[in-house]
Amino acid sequence: MVANQHFQRLKRIYTSGDAEPSGDRIAISYGRAELEGTIEGVQARAIVEEMPHHRLLSDTAALAAGSLEKEHYVTAEQFTIDIVESEYEGPVVASAEVVMAEPPRYVVRAVMVDDEGELVAEAQGVFRPGDNDLPPAPSTDDEEAASEASTPPPASFMPVHTTPYGVLCLN
Repeated sequence: MVANQHFQRLKRIYTSGDAEPSGDRIAISYGRAELEGTIEGVQARAIVEEMPHHRLLSDTAALAAGSLEKEHYVTAEQFTIDIVESEYEGPVVASAEVVMAEPPRYVVRAVMVDDEGELVAEAQGVFRPGDNDLPPAPSTDDEEAASEASTPPPASFMPVHTTPYGVLCLN
């Protein structure tokens, strides 16, 4: 119940931001997020931040990392993208999954595929909690309305903690 409220809060924050959301459908679960969107005409001289590949992948990765952080917004320490099909235009699904959690850092892998499941782009990033607090959770009415939406299965990742004696894996 509490996790679902947090996922609904992330969806509300994402859709009510200053910029228009890059994805049409949003699905968030523990350590995982999916966005459906459309890649439209990419300018030949576009700056990376203006490319729809970048925005969809970075938004999806940030939502996946944010699903594990309940108090603060997450920020990217590092984010790399590999665009496989730079000329592709059409509908895509971007999905991201936390592959390793080493608090306070979260390593996220994101992929973007077309309608036929072919890889369009992929990315990997390292996220950590920022200084800004998240707004309060949505009301229970919002939660009930959103509980009908589909959510991806939770991610299976490796929580790792560094100790003076080595690395401890909690799986």
